[in-house]
Amino acid sequence: MREWEAEGVGAGIALCRVPLSVAPTYSNSLAKMLPSVVVLAGITLLIWWVARRKRASLTMDEYSDYCSTQIKNRKIFQQNFGSDIRAFKVRLSKLRDIWARVGTTRGISGHSHVGLLPFSNILVRHVIFGFEHLACYQSFLAWLAFRPGLEALLIMGKFVDNPANATIWKNREVDAKAYSQTFSGRALTSTSLPRSADFRQVLTRLNDEFMHPNPTFAYRDATTKSDSAGVLLEIQFFDTTPEVHEGHLLAYVNLLDLIVATSDTLVSGLCGSTGAVTTESYAVSERNRAIQLAQNGVATKVMEELGLWKL
Repeated sequence: MREWEAEGVGAGIALCRVPLSVAPTYSNSLAKMLPSVVVLAGITLLIWWVARRKRASLTMDEYSDYCSTQIKNRKIFQQNFGSDIRAFKVRLSKLRDIWARVGTTRGISGHSHVGLLPFSNILVRHVIFGFEHLACYQSFLAWLAFRPGLEALLIMGKFVDNPANATIWKNREVDAKAYSQTFSGRALTSTSLPRSADFRQVLTRLNDEFMHPNPTFAYRDATTKSDSAGVLLEIQFFDTTPEVHEGHLLAYVNLLDLIVATSDTLVSGLCGSTGAVTTESYAVSERNRAIQLAQNGVATKVMEELGLWKL
């Protein structure tokens, strides 16, 4: 794996694998803040508990610093992961083409399945949203942004299983019990969508680890530092461990690869097979890389539980 450096970008940190200079970080003036002062510092939320300190002036444009770090990170990502960007674009295009068929082709039975298009559009949109956060080195936001798309895919499987489920979905506020029985928990799996049980498990993990401030969420990006002046509580805004970020990237693109394949199976069952030539699976082409990343336990967990890798 290529060597990483950390480049300071104003108040933020951009992870990179290209030779870049190290810019200055924050000065010790942060220690002079009054108790319970909260500063949004680009990548880090800093909370100092310091007794009997005098207030010091601190000039900082937090939002601009955060945005400039995102811009820097996108450029660095493009240099580091060009092949993954290309792999993502190929699969995104295929996903869009697959689902576009339900808007232009009647099913084998002669019925229209155009009602699936709003959900396939949600799927495609959130696939893009998620990858954009990966490109900014914000893995935790990638899964948060992607989650509605995965649920939309599972809902389409339920609609194809039984068109009457669409009425239950539409009347969610009228009959919440029927909705819960049809679209919650294990009920969200379907026979029409291959691997829907695996996708539902991923959805559950996203709910537990990226949607709600459960212990995993609360402590994942938090660190503390102590000295004679007090305690510093930090929460990161960007990825800080290169192997973990790359693990998220491989998990995301592999999951997308599986979604493309299973979507093609579902749509082919409705509209007939196109006989299109498939590309080599991402899991095959990147297996050696994934095995190397698996030396990191967190990256392994991410790839297996979110990306459905078999390592």
